[in-house]
Amino acid sequence: MNSSKTLKLAMLALTALPMTLTSTTLAGPEHAHAEKAEKPSMDAKAKKIWDRSVEVTMSENAEDEWVESIRLEGTMSIPAQSITATMNVLIAPKRGFRALVELPGMGAFESGVSDDVAWSNDMMSGPRILEGEEAKQMFREMDLYADLHWDQYYQSVSYVGEESVTFPDGTEVKAHKLELVDIEDGEVSSRWYSDESGYLVKSETTTAGPGGMKMPATTYTLDYREVNGIMMPYKTVSSSGPIQQVMEFTSIEVNGEVSDEDLALPEDIKELIDG
Repeated sequence: MNSSKTLKLAMLALTALPMTLTSTTLAGPEHAHAEKAEKPSMDAKAKKIWDRSVEVTMSENAEDEWVESIRLEGTMSIPAQSITATMNVLIAPKRGFRALVELPGMGAFESGVSDDVAWSNDMMSGPRILEGEEAKQMFREMDLYADLHWDQYYQSVSYVGEESVTFPDGTEVKAHKLELVDIEDGEVSSRWYSDESGYLVKSETTTAGPGGMKMPATTYTLDYREVNGIMMPYKTVSSSGPIQQVMEFTSIEVNGEVSDEDLALPEDIKELIDG
Protein backbone atom coordinates (compact mmCIF):
# COMPACT_ATOMS: atom_id res chain seq x y z
CA MET A 1 0.00 0.00 0.00
CA ASN A 2 1.37 3.43 -0.86
CA SER A 3 2.01 5.90 1.93
CA SER A 4 -0.63 8.39 0.74
CA LYS A 5 -3.41 5.81 0.92
CA THR A 6 -2.18 4.64 4.32
CA LEU A 7 -2.32 8.19 5.66
CA LYS A 8 -5.81 8.80 4.27
CA LEU A 9 -7.12 5.61 5.89
CA ALA A 10 -5.48 6.50 9.18
CA MET A 11 -7.02 9.98 9.06
CA LEU A 12 -10.49 8.53 8.49
CA ALA A 13 -9.97 6.21 11.44
CA LEU A 14 -8.81 9.12 13.59
CA THR A 15 -11.92 11.07 12.60
CA ALA A 16 -14.01 8.34 14.25
CA LEU A 17 -11.86 8.23 17.38
CA PRO A 18 -13.83 10.66 19.56
CA MET A 19 -17.16 8.93 18.92
CA THR A 20 -15.55 5.54 19.53
CA LEU A 21 -14.11 6.71 22.84
CA THR A 22 -17.44 8.09 23.90
CA SER A 23 -18.74 4.56 23.75
CA THR A 24 -15.83 3.27 25.79
CA THR A 25 -15.61 5.80 28.59
CA LEU A 26 -18.10 6.37 31.38
CA ALA A 27 -19.84 8.42 28.87
CA GLY A 28 -17.16 18.10 28.24
CA PRO A 29 -17.89 20.72 29.88
CA GLU A 30 -21.44 21.96 29.63
CA HIS A 31 -22.05 24.03 26.55
CA ALA A 32 -24.99 25.94 25.14
CA HIS A 33 -27.80 24.06 23.40
CA ALA A 34 -30.50 25.28 21.09
CA GLU A 35 -33.69 26.18 22.92
CA LYS A 36 -35.75 23.06 23.57
CA ALA A 37 -39.36 22.83 22.40
CA GLU A 38 -40.14 20.25 25.06
CA LYS A 39 -38.55 19.04 28.26
CA PRO A 40 -36.20 16.09 27.63
CA SER A 41 -37.87 12.76 28.36
CA MET A 42 -36.90 9.14 29.02
CA ASP A 43 -39.57 6.46 29.18
CA ALA A 44 -39.81 4.07 32.14
CA LYS A 45 -38.38 1.00 30.37
CA ALA A 46 -35.46 2.98 28.97
CA LYS A 47 -34.75 4.51 32.39
CA LYS A 48 -34.54 1.07 33.98
CA ILE A 49 -31.95 -0.07 31.41
CA TRP A 50 -30.09 3.26 31.54
CA ASP A 51 -29.88 3.43 35.34
CA ARG A 52 -28.68 -0.17 35.57
CA SER A 53 -25.88 0.54 33.08
CA VAL A 54 -24.77 3.61 35.05
CA GLU A 55 -24.67 1.60 38.27
CA VAL A 56 -22.79 -1.45 36.93
CA THR A 57 -20.18 0.58 35.03
CA MET A 58 -19.78 3.74 37.10
CA SER A 59 -20.42 2.37 40.61
CA GLU A 60 -23.07 3.36 43.14
CA ASN A 61 -21.13 6.58 43.80
CA ALA A 62 -21.47 7.80 40.21
CA GLU A 63 -23.41 10.90 41.19
CA ASP A 64 -20.41 12.12 43.18
CA GLU A 65 -18.57 12.42 39.83
CA TRP A 66 -15.33 11.43 41.53
CA VAL A 67 -13.44 10.44 38.38
CA GLU A 68 -11.31 13.44 37.42
CA SER A 69 -9.25 11.87 34.65
CA ILE A 70 -8.78 8.73 32.59
CA ARG A 71 -5.56 7.98 30.71
CA LEU A 72 -5.65 5.22 28.09
CA GLU A 73 -2.78 3.62 26.19
CA GLY A 74 -2.96 0.96 23.51
CA THR A 75 -3.20 0.39 19.78
CA MET A 76 -5.58 1.37 17.02
CA SER A 77 -5.50 -0.87 13.98
CA ILE A 78 -7.16 -1.26 10.60
CA PRO A 79 -6.76 -5.03 10.12
CA ALA A 80 -7.80 -5.19 6.45
CA GLN A 81 -5.00 -2.77 5.54
CA SER A 82 -2.40 -4.08 8.02
CA ILE A 83 -2.19 -0.67 9.69
CA THR A 84 -1.38 -0.51 13.39
CA ALA A 85 -0.77 2.68 15.35
CA THR A 86 0.03 3.40 18.96
CA MET A 87 -2.54 5.46 20.84
CA ASN A 88 -2.43 7.65 23.94
CA VAL A 89 -5.58 9.38 25.17
CA LEU A 90 -6.15 11.65 28.17
CA ILE A 91 -9.65 12.73 29.24
CA ALA A 92 -10.01 15.25 32.06
CA PRO A 93 -13.61 16.55 32.03
CA LYS A 94 -12.96 19.85 33.82
CA ARG A 95 -9.67 20.55 32.09
CA GLY A 96 -9.40 19.13 28.59
CA PHE A 97 -8.93 16.21 26.25
CA ARG A 98 -6.00 14.99 24.16
CA ALA A 99 -5.52 12.08 21.78
CA LEU A 100 -2.26 11.15 20.07
CA VAL A 101 -2.14 8.44 17.40
CA GLU A 102 1.28 7.61 15.94
CA LEU A 103 1.91 5.54 12.81
CA PRO A 104 5.46 4.12 12.97
CA GLY A 105 7.55 5.68 10.25
CA MET A 106 4.64 7.80 9.00
CA GLY A 107 3.81 10.49 11.51
CA ALA A 108 1.42 11.56 14.23
CA PHE A 109 -2.22 12.59 14.41
CA GLU A 110 -3.25 14.75 17.36
CA SER A 111 -6.55 16.19 18.46
CA GLY A 112 -7.96 17.63 21.64
CA VAL A 113 -9.60 20.36 23.66
CA SER A 114 -7.38 22.88 25.44
CA ASP A 115 -8.47 26.19 27.00
CA ASP A 116 -11.96 25.59 25.57
CA VAL A 117 -10.52 25.34 22.04
CA ALA A 118 -11.13 22.16 20.02
CA TRP A 119 -8.27 21.44 17.63
CA SER A 120 -6.48 18.86 15.50
CA ASN A 121 -3.04 18.59 13.89
CA ASP A 122 -1.68 16.07 11.40
CA MET A 123 0.81 15.93 8.53
CA MET A 124 -1.86 16.01 5.80
CA SER A 125 -4.25 18.73 6.99
CA GLY A 126 -1.89 20.60 9.30
CA PRO A 127 -3.04 22.42 12.44
CA ARG A 128 -6.76 23.27 12.54
CA ILE A 129 -9.16 24.87 14.99
CA LEU A 130 -12.31 22.76 14.94
CA GLU A 131 -15.79 24.17 14.66
CA GLY A 132 -19.34 22.93 14.20
CA GLU A 133 -19.92 19.19 14.43
CA GLU A 134 -16.24 18.39 14.84
CA ALA A 135 -15.94 20.65 17.88
CA LYS A 136 -19.23 19.40 19.33
CA GLN A 137 -17.91 15.83 19.08
CA MET A 138 -14.73 16.77 20.95
CA PHE A 139 -16.56 18.53 23.77
CA ARG A 140 -18.90 15.59 24.24
CA GLU A 141 -15.92 13.29 24.47
CA MET A 142 -14.74 15.18 27.53
CA ASP A 143 -17.85 14.43 29.56
CA LEU A 144 -17.05 11.25 31.45
CA TYR A 145 -20.45 11.50 33.10
CA ALA A 146 -22.57 12.20 30.03
CA ASP A 147 -24.94 9.40 31.00
CA LEU A 148 -25.77 11.25 34.21
CA HIS A 149 -26.24 14.46 32.22
CA TRP A 150 -28.30 12.78 29.51
CA ASP A 151 -30.89 15.58 29.43
CA GLN A 152 -28.15 18.00 28.31
CA TYR A 153 -27.53 15.90 25.20
CA TYR A 154 -30.75 14.12 24.26
CA GLN A 155 -34.29 15.34 23.67
CA SER A 156 -35.63 11.84 24.25
CA VAL A 157 -34.47 8.33 25.13
CA SER A 158 -36.89 5.53 24.26
CA TYR A 159 -36.98 1.78 24.77
CA VAL A 160 -37.29 -0.10 21.46
CA GLY A 161 -37.21 -3.76 22.50
CA GLU A 162 -35.07 -6.88 22.88
CA GLU A 163 -32.68 -7.84 20.10
CA SER A 164 -29.78 -10.24 19.61
CA VAL A 165 -26.41 -8.53 19.10
CA THR A 166 -23.80 -10.46 17.12
CA PHE A 167 -20.23 -9.43 17.85
CA PRO A 168 -17.58 -9.40 15.08
CA ASP A 169 -16.27 -12.77 16.34
CA GLY A 170 -19.72 -14.34 15.84
CA THR A 171 -20.75 -14.60 19.50
CA GLU A 172 -24.20 -13.33 20.42
CA VAL A 173 -25.79 -11.67 23.43
CA LYS A 174 -29.37 -10.77 24.20
CA ALA A 175 -29.66 -7.02 24.51
CA HIS A 176 -32.10 -4.15 25.03
CA LYS A 177 -32.16 -1.48 22.31
CA LEU A 178 -32.65 2.20 23.13
CA GLU A 179 -33.19 5.04 20.66
CA LEU A 180 -31.74 8.48 21.43
CA VAL A 181 -32.71 11.78 19.79
CA ASP A 182 -30.08 14.53 19.89
CA ILE A 183 -31.21 17.66 21.69
CA GLU A 184 -29.58 20.04 19.17
CA ASP A 185 -30.18 18.62 15.73
CA GLY A 186 -32.68 15.79 16.21
CA GLU A 187 -30.23 13.20 14.93
CA VAL A 188 -31.18 9.66 15.98
CA SER A 189 -28.69 7.17 17.42
CA SER A 190 -29.11 3.74 19.00
CA ARG A 191 -27.56 1.79 21.86
CA TRP A 192 -27.79 -1.84 22.89
CA TYR A 193 -27.25 -2.96 26.50
CA SER A 194 -26.58 -6.56 27.51
CA ASP A 195 -29.51 -8.19 29.29
CA GLU A 196 -27.10 -10.28 31.38
CA SER A 197 -24.45 -7.73 32.42
CA GLY A 198 -26.13 -4.37 31.83
CA TYR A 199 -23.06 -3.14 29.92
CA LEU A 200 -23.24 -1.14 26.70
CA VAL A 201 -22.34 -3.64 23.96
CA LYS A 202 -23.17 -1.82 20.71
CA SER A 203 -23.91 1.68 19.48
CA GLU A 204 -24.87 3.22 16.15
CA THR A 205 -24.43 6.92 15.47
CA THR A 206 -22.71 9.31 13.06
CA THR A 207 -19.25 10.78 13.29
CA ALA A 208 -18.20 14.21 12.03
CA GLY A 209 -15.19 14.76 9.82
CA PRO A 210 -13.44 17.66 8.06
CA GLY A 211 -15.69 19.91 6.02
CA GLY A 212 -18.82 18.83 7.85
CA MET A 213 -18.67 15.33 6.35
CA LYS A 214 -20.70 12.80 8.34
CA MET A 215 -20.32 9.04 8.33
CA PRO A 216 -22.42 6.34 10.01
CA ALA A 217 -20.49 4.59 12.77
CA THR A 218 -21.15 1.27 14.49
CA THR A 219 -19.16 0.34 17.60
CA TYR A 220 -19.01 -2.94 19.53
CA THR A 221 -17.74 -2.65 23.10
CA LEU A 222 -15.98 -5.69 24.60
CA ASP A 223 -13.72 -7.04 27.34
CA TYR A 224 -14.95 -5.03 30.34
CA ARG A 225 -12.58 -5.00 33.30
CA GLU A 226 -12.56 -3.23 36.65
CA VAL A 227 -10.26 -0.22 36.97
CA ASN A 228 -10.24 1.60 40.29
CA GLY A 229 -13.86 0.74 41.00
CA ILE A 230 -15.34 1.35 37.56
CA MET A 231 -15.84 -1.03 34.62
CA MET A 232 -13.98 -0.14 31.43
CA PRO A 233 -13.98 -1.95 28.05
CA TYR A 234 -10.48 -2.84 26.94
CA LYS A 235 -11.50 -3.45 23.32
CA THR A 236 -13.79 -1.85 20.75
CA VAL A 237 -14.44 -2.79 17.14
CA SER A 238 -15.84 0.04 15.04
CA SER A 239 -16.94 0.51 11.44
CA SER A 240 -17.11 4.04 10.05
CA GLY A 241 -17.74 4.32 6.34
CA PRO A 242 -15.52 1.76 4.58
CA ILE A 243 -13.16 1.31 7.51
CA GLN A 244 -13.18 -1.17 10.37
CA GLN A 245 -10.90 -0.17 13.22
CA VAL A 246 -9.96 -2.08 16.35
CA MET A 247 -8.92 -0.31 19.54
CA GLU A 248 -7.23 -2.41 22.22
CA PHE A 249 -6.06 -0.83 25.45
CA THR A 250 -3.02 -2.15 27.29
CA SER A 251 -3.23 0.35 30.15
CA ILE A 252 -6.08 2.39 31.67
CA GLU A 253 -5.34 4.72 34.57
CA VAL A 254 -8.07 6.44 36.59
CA ASN A 255 -7.33 9.65 38.53
CA GLY A 256 -3.64 9.67 37.79
CA GLU A 257 -1.54 12.84 37.89
CA VAL A 258 -2.34 15.30 35.10
CA SER A 259 -0.07 18.31 34.58
CA ASP A 260 -0.96 21.59 32.87
CA GLU A 261 1.56 20.68 30.18
CA ASP A 262 -0.35 17.47 29.40
CA LEU A 263 -3.33 19.52 28.19
CA ALA A 264 -1.64 22.70 26.97
CA LEU A 265 -2.41 24.11 23.53
CA PRO A 266 0.20 23.02 20.98
CA GLU A 267 2.37 25.84 19.65
CA ASP A 268 0.98 25.41 16.09
CA ILE A 269 -2.55 25.93 17.40
CA LYS A 270 -1.49 28.96 19.46
CA GLU A 271 -0.10 30.52 16.27
CA LEU A 272 -3.47 30.07 14.54
CA ILE A 273 -5.28 31.73 17.42
CA ASP A 274 -2.81 34.62 17.59
CA GLY A 275 -3.13 35.10 13.85
